Amino acid sequence: MSKKLINILYVEDDENLSMVVSDFLEMQGYHIHLCVDGEEALKVFDTEHFDLCLLDIMLPKMDGYTLAEHIRNINEHIPIFFLSAKSQEEDRIKGFMKGGDDYLTKPFSTEELSLRIQAVLRRVLANQTKKKKASLPKNVKLGELRFNTQNMSISDGNKEVRLTRKENELLKLLLISKNVILKRDEALLEVWGEISHFNSRSMDVYITKLRKILKMDPNVSITNYHGTGFKIEILKD
Repeated sequence: MSKKLINILYVEDDENLSMVVSDFLEMQGYHIHLCVDGEEALKVFDTEHFDLCLLDIMLPKMDGYTLAEHIRNINEHIPIFFLSAKSQEEDRIKGFMKGGDDYLTKPFSTEELSLRIQAVLRRVLANQTKKKKASLPKNVKLGELRFNTQNMSISDGNKEVRLTRKENELLKLLLISKNVILKRDEALLEVWGEISHFNSRSMDVYITKLRKILKMDPNVSITNYHGTGFKIEILKD
């Protein structure tokens, strides 16, 4: 996978349904890895990184319940959604007992699925970033600049610029992801609360504003990785 987007493992043997769901989610900005049976999905999951799993239950070779158990043994925290025609209460209960975080019965709305995915990812990312943000000191050195995370300001010793809340949150995310690319989708979920074309364009505007502010030190910059995300670069730190 060349683009570091939210990576979803989707396991479905219905070709028509899988095409509709995959196309819709890819239009929302997700990267979808489609598997048609449980055994193939487990092999793929064991070798690649995924942020979320969408599992049918009645699958060839290995059913979704068994697959979910294996996935949980490998990764305790990854969100698992069951998408199934099995609509009885005992089926849904079994899904949650096998480690599922959500359960949608077929037929389902792709729009509802997208919103549920965003809600779960928002909680997961919030828990991850909360711990990382807590490790950021009040005053962060950025080359010759000083970033006050609490007062939401950047200073070069002579001039101080106040940041908006979104600028402040974006800069903190860039700093806790300092050595890796900050994924666009993660930033959107964390700062804007949802992934959408409008919010994506809005984020680009805020990144541009941050770049202008950081020009107070020419050694500090934000690099855009097209279609992937952003990384803060500090030549002298």
